[in-house]
Amino acid sequence: MANKTIYVSSKDENVYKEAKEIAGEALSSVISRALREFVDRSKALKGEMREISVGVGSKDAIREQRFIGNQVGKWRGFSRDKEYWQQAKIYETQKGSVAIHLTTVCKANLITNPKDWKKKGEYLQDVSSAELLVAKKPKDLKDKISDDLLKKAEDALKKEEKKVEYLDI
Repeated sequence: MANKTIYVSSKDENVYKEAKEIAGEALSSVISRALREFVDRSKALKGEMREISVGVGSKDAIREQRFIGNQVGKWRGFSRDKEYWQQAKIYETQKGSVAIHLTTVCKANLITNPKDWKKKGEYLQDVSSAELLVAKKPKDLKDKISDDLLKKAEDALKKEEKKVEYLDI
């Protein structure tokens, strides 16, 4: 194993001490892990991919999840059981998987029957839950998402060359 010397500025010494305390292991393994993550993220960001941050959980307990990917589509419609109105963002991940950020917005009757709206125009803000569904292929999620969303995800992930129109302006 090669020895490497890392010089730390005095202003960063506390960060190194804190990292070692948190990790409970040799600082070299923490640095190696951080460098691996940095290299992976940098490679992914050089392409069309970027770091995506989404909120998941119930409206009272949202937590953040991050991954490297590229948004390839959006969808709005009814849940698989037609009971809820949902919104989704469809992503292709750096490892070629599909990630769907699925937000359950409200009961379907709030969309179909305006008399049930509590405050007209604000019902879409009442998010009850959000989840991040990840699979190798969209069809692997067929039991969790509506048929409309499945079709939209499959279409969005088709590997067709994007046509570019060059303008002479």
